Amino acid sequence: MRLHEYYFGNMTRGGKAIDKSTNFYTKIVDDFGSYENWEKDFRAVGSMRGIGWAVLYYDGMADHLFNAWINEHDVGHLSGARPMLVMDAFEHAFMIDYGLKRADYIEAFFEAIDWTIDPDTDKWMFKWMRMKNETGSKKYESSTN
Repeated sequence: MRLHEYYFGNMTRGGKAIDKSTNFYTKIVDDFGSYENWEKDFRAVGSMRGIGWAVLYYDGMADHLFNAWINEHDVGHLSGARPMLVMDAFEHAFMIDYGLKRADYIEAFFEAIDWTIDPDTDKWMFKWMRMKNETGSKKYESSTN
């Protein structure tokens, strides 16, 4: 049920635009080339045939955001990756309101996304990106090296 919690937790009536000054937004642009490229990819993942979830993950070990299709709550998740945005793509999420028009449901989902990110999470989650910007190196080297 956790994915449902994330799904409902990332929406609000009328949506809330992404703050372009956050590390999160910068990371989306860095990893996908632009916000628009990310959105196109996420929509494509959410439009895949079948039932499941479209998830934007952050993999802290690889310092990379990626979109993935997950069939079930309990299988298919990359160990250690944190869901940043979750969209339910099971029929129960859209059939009553949208019938077979999943694209219309996805559009409505995007209009309802609450892009608010906790400032502490934003700082912590993208520490590797900040270190890269500060040191010019993507890999963190401890002070003991």
